[in-house]
Amino acid sequence: MKNLLLRSISGTVFILLMLGSIYLGPSYFIPLMLLFTIIGLLEFIRFSAHLTQSVLEKLILIISGLIVFIPISLHSSGYINSELLILGFGGIFPPILLVLLKKYEAPLETISTLVMGVIYIALPFALLSSFYSLNNKGIESFELLTGFFIILWFNDVFAYIVGSLIGKHKLFERVSPKKTWEGTTGGILLSIGASYVISLYFHSIDFSNWLVLGFIISIFATLGDLVESLLKRQAGIKDSGNIMPGHGGILDRFDGAIFSIPAVYIYLSIIH
Repeated sequence: MKNLLLRSISGTVFILLMLGSIYLGPSYFIPLMLLFTIIGLLEFIRFSAHLTQSVLEKLILIISGLIVFIPISLHSSGYINSELLILGFGGIFPPILLVLLKKYEAPLETISTLVMGVIYIALPFALLSSFYSLNNKGIESFELLTGFFIILWFNDVFAYIVGSLIGKHKLFERVSPKKTWEGTTGGILLSIGASYVISLYFHSIDFSNWLVLGFIISIFATLGDLVESLLKRQAGIKDSGNIMPGHGGILDRFDGAIFSIPAVYIYLSIIH
């Protein structure tokens, strides 16, 4: 009971923090995503047993993440033009310099791991911030971000509820023993249902595209959940961190979002 109460309070604070920052606008939301990026990068390094997790490695990973995050977020806020987004590619160089300056038994694996951390964490959070740039295409960022997280949370909650009630057939037992086909299907259907309700109130994205977004978010959220479960299982850890009592770390809370964000951004960029 105590753990359930703690989990409920922690979850409520997180939801209020997210929705509050969305409501207040990019001046609050983007710095929050930057903070989550840094915390997520520090959590990611725990997945890699071959790294020493030294201060230097953590610093290099954070620097690489900032090099990717900052140009994209500045562009989404209108401070730099699209040509300067190429600066984000500089994020691959700090890991290379680290391996050149410090002896590693597996330099290629070290570079690959650190670069993957940047792509896996910094890029999605930066793209989430860049949802504000879609205002130029007639999409209200407040509506998009609010709808995105509502759908994401619906998928998460109802996949768990349906799976707990009627789940029998394992989706991917080797990676996530508790996830079932019934729960996954329930999460997808209820996410699409949430998309329908959202479309009644948020009109900068039309009805049919909200339904497509509901499907895309639920599918990629499931994939993201499975990938993070695989990384944690390989590392032999239960949670990515402990910053959120009862929920784990930032990567535990954003595991589904990490894969959904690029998918949503690409889809909206194509249709607009």
